[in-house]
Amino acid sequence: MIIKNKVACVYDIEIFPNCFHVTIRDTETNEYFKFEISKRKCELEKLCDYFLNSKNAMLVGYNNHHYDDLIINYIIEYRGVMIHKSYYDICKSLFNMSQIIVNQSDDDDKTRKLLSHYKYADYFLSLDLLSMLFSKKLRVGLKSMQITMQYDNVQEYEGDFDSDIPTEDIDKMIAYNINDVDSTTELLYRCQKDIELRLWIEQEYEIDALSMDSVKFGERILATKYCEASGVTWQQLKSMRSPMDYIPLKDVIFPFISYSNPILQNVLEDMKKQVVCSLERKGYDKQFVLSGTHYSVGVGGIHSIQDPEIFVPRDDEYIGHADVTSMYPSLLIQYELTPRHLGKVFCSVYSQIYKERVEAKHSGQKMKNLALKLTLNSVTGKMQEPTSWMYDPFNVFRIRINGQLILLMLVDRLLKLNCKIVQVNTDGVMYICKKESHNAVQEAIHDVEHITKLGFETGCYEAFYQYAGNDYFGVLEGYGISHDPELIEKKGMFITEIKLGKGLAPTIIPTAVINYFVNHIPIKDTIRSCTDIRKFLMGQRVSKEFDVEYRNKRISRINRFYASTDGAYMFKYKIVNGEIKASNMLTKSGVTILNKFDDKPINERKINYRYYESEASKIVKELETVQLELFN
Repeated sequence: MIIKNKVACVYDIEIFPNCFHVTIRDTETNEYFKFEISKRKCELEKLCDYFLNSKNAMLVGYNNHHYDDLIINYIIEYRGVMIHKSYYDICKSLFNMSQIIVNQSDDDDKTRKLLSHYKYADYFLSLDLLSMLFSKKLRVGLKSMQITMQYDNVQEYEGDFDSDIPTEDIDKMIAYNINDVDSTTELLYRCQKDIELRLWIEQEYEIDALSMDSVKFGERILATKYCEASGVTWQQLKSMRSPMDYIPLKDVIFPFISYSNPILQNVLEDMKKQVVCSLERKGYDKQFVLSGTHYSVGVGGIHSIQDPEIFVPRDDEYIGHADVTSMYPSLLIQYELTPRHLGKVFCSVYSQIYKERVEAKHSGQKMKNLALKLTLNSVTGKMQEPTSWMYDPFNVFRIRINGQLILLMLVDRLLKLNCKIVQVNTDGVMYICKKESHNAVQEAIHDVEHITKLGFETGCYEAFYQYAGNDYFGVLEGYGISHDPELIEKKGMFITEIKLGKGLAPTIIPTAVINYFVNHIPIKDTIRSCTDIRKFLMGQRVSKEFDVEYRNKRISRINRFYASTDGAYMFKYKIVNGEIKASNMLTKSGVTILNKFDDKPINERKINYRYYESEASKIVKELETVQLELFN
């Protein structure tokens, strides 16, 4: 792969008190370069020469901007000293540096400045896939990524990184190192579209976006445009804030918010009495029941609280939904709810980006549309971060509180038309109504649009299957004719595509449930006819305080497995006050560990089909038992 006219070379390092190793893979030739510092050999100078002469290479890693790059830069800087040291002294120094990186704390200024020096040294170009894919709070380790990638070999090193590695185990460690490089290489190819987006951003906005997650490059685009428009320097901008620790919600709520329903009137009055702390993520939460639907509103947003239900309209009914078009960006622009300390200039910049994004979407400029969409969506999150130059908790509360109250204005009007509210979420309302009331419903939506100056996008479902608030699937209008799988909307536990870094659950279960309800295929038929073992797999990572045991043997803490009829139970355990505390990692079945894929036919795998059928049937039963007969 070529990135910015450079050959992508994937690399990873391993460090022990008595051994250092780096593996590099050239993605164009697939040639491996390996450098070792140990009792067996000391290739320090060859290693330094490779990185210093890699002007035509883009070094790619996973978490390398926060770890591997620092170590390599440290080696290069102290090369002149290290060449006169023994292999052990070199390795010990690298190990100590590794410990400093791993154990650094946010409040240790001295260490942070030291590491910053090595982090931003420019001996070679590099790309960090971890920093590109995830914000700091959402990052996952490479082994967890291997699991969600469905990578061929999920491998965890079995030795102790804090102890000297026996010489006879070095080759085994190198094989592990190569496996990490190979999995990172596969991840690199899967991220090709993410890389292309960031390269477009670099060319369009002249910012170094390659290793940035979407929130970070969105923030940088906004900062660049704001500084250009305002004349404020980046150094000045970084220190700007509008802090407000305690916020009276009566000062937040728009004056046009009102309701005819007495319950909603009481909710509004109760909310106006609250003073909330901006630093508490949960804070105020109000729950109430309205026309048989349980709601929760507050600083965390709005959602309806549901038990499992199936919604299938009768011949004279329809299931409709109305979602506010780009709710948060629209509120930001319409009511100038951008960070107060940035003034009208920021609002003008944000509005211009919004217009450009709409134009890009309509004209088919996919890169620009996606880049600007992510930029627009980055603002509200940053507005509640005290460390961000966009920090303004008062206005972010105005956005989130009024957003949910506006949705309740629509709910208020729909209930007057005898609609049944199916679900209310962050930016929309789903309802069931008589077809004869369709025009009246549209008038109610237009009425809310007129009052709020926001737009709504509407559509219909043929059926909707709701297990919980964020776990559901819906059959969009048109599926009955086309049977287009794209017209089945899936959320939460019903998603059948594995998302990188988001955990691994057996997708055969939601597939079987959806097939049962939508295509009338028996659960057993879907599960037993599946020939892809990947659809049966689940993964679990156990925290460092636990050990894992399988067949009376201690094994790695991260594993990929499936329920089987000939497998053993897998346990995690820890010792507390001299007593073993253990729990079964899959209580309903023994499992077969499949960390490394093989060619075994699926009919020889002894899959415990009854486990998967039972789990799918349980969901079906819970949905069918409480199926709602609409408008009795």
